Amino acid sequence: MVMNKNEVLKFFEKSNYNVVSYSKNDIIALEGDPCEKVGLVLEGSVDIKRILTSNNVIHLSSFSAGEFFGEVIAFSDTNTYPATVIASTNSKVMFISRNDFIGFCSNHPDFLEMFLNALTNKIISLNKSITGLSLTSIRQKISNYLITEYNIQGSVFINLNMTKQKLSEKLGIPRPSLSRELINMKNENLIDYSKDVIKILNLDLLKNILME
Repeated sequence: MVMNKNEVLKFFEKSNYNVVSYSKNDIIALEGDPCEKVGLVLEGSVDIKRILTSNNVIHLSSFSAGEFFGEVIAFSDTNTYPATVIASTNSKVMFISRNDFIGFCSNHPDFLEMFLNALTNKIISLNKSITGLSLTSIRQKISNYLITEYNIQGSVFINLNMTKQKLSEKLGIPRPSLSRELINMKNENLIDYSKDVIKILNLDLLKNILME
């Protein structure tokens, strides 16, 4: 469920909300902050990250214009952000209180259906991310990512759609370690790569790596 800014504002024109502008790298919410509102990105994009140390960051997910964040947390018993939300570009975010959001969904069953579908897909995607982070070796994490993207993109040419730094955060490994392992896998003819694309040369061997 992705809507542009004008569609969003028209959709929620009779609801109570506020819009906040952020510059690139601004903190929208810190891990542990209370979460009582649903966020909807109007412009730009935001990242969800676990900041373990200054040199150890895990990238959990990203949301672009027309996508929600915080909705799972806002309706949970905990109501606190489990990770930090950062504006990855200059962004505008609409915030809607939990009660107002419930009221809106109650009066718009068509929207509720779309919202629940998007929420389910998000949970499935999060489960895949958790599976990837639970793998032990760097090679396993890279292989799992490539196989997952192969199934999504339907091609051995995997478009990264992110920087190597963000990919390393997504996989939960240091940037230099990612680069070294990609070089090793290329030298072993498992993959080939350019700046923005990784080509899978041996899918069966990548699958075998996950079984090690």
